[in-house]
Amino acid sequence: MDLKSLRRIAKDRLKDDLVMKGEGIYRQELGAEIKLSMTGVKECINQPFCLYVDKLNLLIKGLEEALATAKHLGYTDYQTHPKPHVLGYHYFETEIGGKTAYFNVQVTVQKQYFLYSITERLHWDPNI
Repeated sequence: MDLKSLRRIAKDRLKDDLVMKGEGIYRQELGAEIKLSMTGVKECINQPFCLYVDKLNLLIKGLEEALATAKHLGYTDYQTHPKPHVLGYHYFETEIGGKTAYFNVQVTVQKQYFLYSITERLHWDPNI
């Protein structure tokens, strides 16, 4: 299947199954659910990743389990591109196609949690 089709399938699946239904993935560390927004869905799809097809396949079938079982690394208020509605980010480590990947979860001023991106590297040092 071509990339354009995979991207569309991933976007439609996340929109229909999670965004529109308001479904979230509960994380005990947060005491809350991580939700998805269309902004976050687009960012997750568009963010470069060395195993891009594997990332799209995870979004299509497996995001909920991967996010529910990812290792929580911690929180930072550091933002590479500051947004007034965002307090900071929680980072979770997972694997996609055998490659380490990170879920970036935004914490908003309303104390809501949204999956914002999936990246290959952290934007902070959890050992600091």
